Amino acid sequence: MKNSFKTPIVILANGSFPSHDEPLNFLLSAGTLICTDGSANNLKDFQLEPHIIIGDLDSIQDQNTFKGLVIHDTNQHNTDLEKAIEWAIMNSIEKLIIIGSTGLREDMTYSNISMLYNFFKKIDLKIISDQFTIECIAGENVFNSFKGQRVSLFTQNTNCIITTKKLKYSINGQIEPSLNLISNESVDDQFIISSSRPIILFRSHKEK
Repeated sequence: MKNSFKTPIVILANGSFPSHDEPLNFLLSAGTLICTDGSANNLKDFQLEPHIIIGDLDSIQDQNTFKGLVIHDTNQHNTDLEKAIEWAIMNSIEKLIIIGSTGLREDMTYSNISMLYNFFKKIDLKIISDQFTIECIAGENVFNSFKGQRVSLFTQNTNCIITTKKLKYSINGQIEPSLNLISNESVDDQFIISSSRPIILFRSHKEK
């Protein structure tokens, strides 16, 4: 059954609050805004209120005055961000933009980016930070780009075969997790990446 949530559907996590126009535009234009617990506290300066709050609710302020949907999940085996994504999947949401999931704590930043591997077959997820759009991909993908866009790739899998087109430094072969594939560059308005296994892709934003 198709859900009735307005798009774009955005999750605001409780990391570093965005300052770049790219994530801020998604925040301000969200058709449905989901906050993970205390991240809702950061919206007061923008005079915004989330539609949904999800988490163990141990850090949110003014909960009693909130008029939206509150989902109290006390499971300690997953993070509030994972709870929000799992709830979205259960409600047949097909695409999510995640902001505020990097910064402040390096361990949580690593966890939030790594979890993209766990969900990419179930839902279209993109993390939008102040520097990058981050996503998990596999197979052949074509990306709109701009000349000089920074492109970095990471894999957790051995025997991952990656080929690229229209990147400054071509990749064509078997890639191991220990190989450094950061700070590549797009040379055109599009580039192509093919990978035999899931990889994490970072694409930089245009400078302000």
